[in-house]
Amino acid sequence: MGDCPRCCAKVTEEQMKAIFTSASATKITGVTNAFNSAFEKFELNRCLRKAHFFAQLLQEVGTSINALSEDLHYTEAQLKKSFSYFRKNPEEATLYGKTAEHGADPEAIGNRAYADRNGNGNIESGDGYKYRGRGYIQITGKGVYRDVQNEMNARYPGNGLDIVNNVEQTLEPKGGMLSAMGYWRHKKLNDRADKGATGAVVDTLTQVINYYTHTYPDRRTNFETTKVVFKVAECTNLPK
Repeated sequence: MGDCPRCCAKVTEEQMKAIFTSASATKITGVTNAFNSAFEKFELNRCLRKAHFFAQLLQEVGTSINALSEDLHYTEAQLKKSFSYFRKNPEEATLYGKTAEHGADPEAIGNRAYADRNGNGNIESGDGYKYRGRGYIQITGKGVYRDVQNEMNARYPGNGLDIVNNVEQTLEPKGGMLSAMGYWRHKKLNDRADKGATGAVVDTLTQVINYYTHTYPDRRTNFETTKVVFKVAECTNLPK
């Protein structure tokens, strides 16, 4: 690594405020402390990596840092469009999706849409709904939650988290941030981030995090903000 003093520096609350412009002081402090407690363990210790990481987080949690569970209140038509299970079982899309006659049943939807995928059990296991997308980078599926926990344990022993058995931890500052870092490392996203400070590189990260999203342009815009916040253009550790 070169001699850029900012690469290994902790993030500041001022930097977080410049990114999460609508967040409360409490959330800014929580995110700042959570990141600084672990960023070196996950090798988010370069200006470019930080810029890419926070550009993606900004899209996931918004300017107010609002970590959410995946919204499964789909309409009948959306279920048939988005999930193979409901295309194969259209009568259940009518039964559980939102129609003019009734609201959606998100638990039934999650358990069917995500059954036997990403390490989940069958419909009766309840894994699909339990392990729906959550966190600062939304992780989805029991197998992914387990992989992220294993990554956190390997890089940060004694981290105090158990997101497999306590999924709601991913919605809190520490759990949200560390699980995002664990996902980032598990998916080898630092390697992609190191490719450069371009919109094309941002797209390669987005493809891993949420391939089918319509937010590719928004994430590129986010990066235009974060690369200024972390002074990427002045960094001496950029790829040649």
